[in-house]
Amino acid sequence: MLHRLLAVIGYPAYMLNRILAGVIGRVGLGRVPGALVVGLALAALAATTASATLEAYGTRREPRAATISEVVQGRIPSLIWIVFDGLVIDGPRVASVEVFGGGTEPSIVERVYYLVADPAAPNRAIVVRAPEPVAALQEAAGPIRLDGTITEDTFSMGSLLADWDLSAAHPGLEVSESRFVAYGFATPWQEPSWIGAVALGTLAAIVLIGAALRQPILRRGPAGEGTRGRTPMSVTIHGELATPRGPLRLHGTPARLQWMDVEEVARTRWRYWGAALGDVRGDVEAAVRAHGDAAERLVVHGPTGSVIWPIDHAGGLDIEVGDAFLGMRRLAAIRIRGDGAAATLTFADTASRDAALAELREADTTAASAH
Repeated sequence: MLHRLLAVIGYPAYMLNRILAGVIGRVGLGRVPGALVVGLALAALAATTASATLEAYGTRREPRAATISEVVQGRIPSLIWIVFDGLVIDGPRVASVEVFGGGTEPSIVERVYYLVADPAAPNRAIVVRAPEPVAALQEAAGPIRLDGTITEDTFSMGSLLADWDLSAAHPGLEVSESRFVAYGFATPWQEPSWIGAVALGTLAAIVLIGAALRQPILRRGPAGEGTRGRTPMSVTIHGELATPRGPLRLHGTPARLQWMDVEEVARTRWRYWGAALGDVRGDVEAAVRAHGDAAERLVVHGPTGSVIWPIDHAGGLDIEVGDAFLGMRRLAAIRIRGDGAAATLTFADTASRDAALAELREADTTAASAH
């Protein structure tokens, strides 16, 4: 279960490596996993998004400290959320007002009004409007701390003050005739979402974890005896093999496991790499002839321009046998390390894998007898 889980987690990174291998190779970074590049980019985006979200939280507005006198004198603009001290000197008074909702027709609702004076300047007062009676205002015996948004409504205030007749009850009181404070109404603020940062961070973690896993995930197990004589056989290469151009990273490249004589090996190398080999061709031919003119060697070779890897001495390889998990697939596999290789070879079935293992053992015997 653990192997399959790791394979599923690492599969997106494996696909990114496969898709981006050509692009990264063109810029001279062929051995850099594409998933690592994408994972780091996603991590940077996640960090940037998280930073922007934190900054958005920092823009949350707080009420501005003010006095009733400043509001009455117009020294603070409308639509500002303020906090102030006030002394209730009249009210509550209930009056109807038109309220415009989402539709085209206004609705008539009742609102409760209080007349609140400035404790430091009792000759100035402001009307405070609330959607329903406020117990704290009605029960306050002295100054009380209030908050609300300064609102401009000349029409409603004119009708209210005409009916209220504050000049008779409070002679000499200076009251704004166009502005009131909407009690408890804060500046609208939408809380920023962490979804973007969390999603990007999760993707970055999955890709980076996958980049650190060697795909396919191998679960070691016993191998059968294996029957020789099935070469050439199909094999898929995942990992790194040696080539005349240096180590080559492969991502599910189809290839063949095949016995070749000296001339066929030399022709194959030349056919795959052509003039790009340069003087390497002579060195290759000299190396293969060291096994004898009539000898054969076990070779892994792929499509034109991909890989050719003659197995010089299988006994010098670290070989693990088992099942490889790649995404949701389970494949018979051999993992090899050494002699310029660090790869997993997967096969169509267990019988093919065991046959390939028998060929590797034969290659080791052949190399030993040649020396």
